Amino acid sequence: MRIVLLMASLLAGQMLGLSDADAKAKAQALASEIEKCSPRVVVAKTSKHGWSKGTWGAPINPDFDVLKTNSIIWPYQIVISFTIPFSNTESHEKRDDAEQDTKPAIAFTFSYKNLYEIGDDGKIRLSQTLHLPIPVTGKSGWEERQRLPDACWDHLPKPE
Repeated sequence: MRIVLLMASLLAGQMLGLSDADAKAKAQALASEIEKCSPRVVVAKTSKHGWSKGTWGAPINPDFDVLKTNSIIWPYQIVISFTIPFSNTESHEKRDDAEQDTKPAIAFTFSYKNLYEIGDDGKIRLSQTLHLPIPVTGKSGWEERQRLPDACWDHLPKPE
């Protein structure tokens, strides 16, 4: 009898739960929010060389995929890939000079990937943040990356 009740509740949950279309809509909304993120600008003292300004983003080319999982609790995974342009200025003796500098001394891009899980209740959580190491490191393949507390692409959008 318990098995029959368990099977009935699982089937009812699948029938009433999240649909593929709902999961796709959530993925599209997340990708759209990432694309709207503002750049992250940090002016910092770089050891004895003075002050410089680093700019990450805004994110470009967000792309997403939605995968079904074997989990009953987290039945969908969203994968959002995007590019973060990065630039850094020359060093300056004064912080104000670095803040005003608009000419990058170096520039390159980072490839990022965020993995989200959608719960059976429709809630979303950011489960992993990954990056593809830049070629000069000699590494290949996606690696876990540290989340930046002040970068909106590393957080779930705030509810309106």
